[in-house]
Amino acid sequence: MQDFVFGFLIFICSLEGLICSQWSMSVMPQVNGSFGQNVILPCNFTHSKQNSYTGGIIVKWTKDKELIFHCNLQNKTNRQDNNNCINLKPSERLSLNGNPRKGDLSLSISNSKFTDASLYNCRVELDYIKFGKNTDLIINAPAQILNLSLDLDAKANGMMLKCFAQGNPVPEVTWTSSSGPLKTVPIQTQLSNYIISSVPFSDQDVYTCQAVNPLGHDQRKFPPGHPNCSGLLEATCFLGCLLFLVLVAVVMDVIIRRRSVQGLMQHHIDVQSVQTANETNVYANVSTSAPVGCETRLDEVYSKRMSLKGRKVGLIPEAQNHRSPKEPPRPPSRPPLPPQ
Repeated sequence: MQDFVFGFLIFICSLEGLICSQWSMSVMPQVNGSFGQNVILPCNFTHSKQNSYTGGIIVKWTKDKELIFHCNLQNKTNRQDNNNCINLKPSERLSLNGNPRKGDLSLSISNSKFTDASLYNCRVELDYIKFGKNTDLIINAPAQILNLSLDLDAKANGMMLKCFAQGNPVPEVTWTSSSGPLKTVPIQTQLSNYIISSVPFSDQDVYTCQAVNPLGHDQRKFPPGHPNCSGLLEATCFLGCLLFLVLVAVVMDVIIRRRSVQGLMQHHIDVQSVQTANETNVYANVSTSAPVGCETRLDEVYSKRMSLKGRKVGLIPEAQNHRSPKEPPRPPSRPPLPPQ
């Protein structure tokens, strides 16, 4: 297909009397990028009307034959439409790195990922000609262990220690244990740029997972080791201690509250007992006024007590007087007037 396009371009050039060597597009057949870094796919072109062309320039980038980036601008120096580009795949993190008016169509990919590795095509469309070329992007990464953890495996009928590693080329994973060589062969599953290796777990051993590829290596130990955990996970030990402290705090709080309530109840009972034992005796002054013809004795002191509205009332001695202390003295009676 490319040979056909190239032959067609030669035919067009000959018709217009142009020198075919004046048409060109240069790309790198293969670009090696690093995982997590910015990657640039170079693409430059020239054409016979480079200095006089004022028509439109359309830039297209495809990934696996799918259009992902598009620019449309005019080849005029006074136009300010360099940003007239559309990223059709925002998740791809694409932007134009060059200036198409100067023949630079380079594409920039930020924070590259393994999924960015693919076959890309750089294409330019002018008013009178169209052409493009392919470039292959490869994302390399040193070996890195992403996770090392325990997992309950139903098929293995027990706990399995899994080591999850990534890299490009795909790393090789090896195991060692504190008790010597492993008794079983690790179970390994390889994915695109990833590998999962599993071995049976025993809490009496310390395991080491090591991942290696030509760009680097990485290793981790399991469990990390804690002097007070006796082979258990450090995180599990920490959670157990934390739960124990919380339980102790709750129990102590319940005991303190219960004792506080009991103390308040006992204090209330003691106060009621004291009030009952020291019940106030009410003494009343009793004034008697006997009707005419009845004899009264006020000089007698009564110590007898009688109940007054549920309380004991005592009679206290009264001054020997027929009147109340507050009663005014009666005036002396006048003698009868003599008859006139």
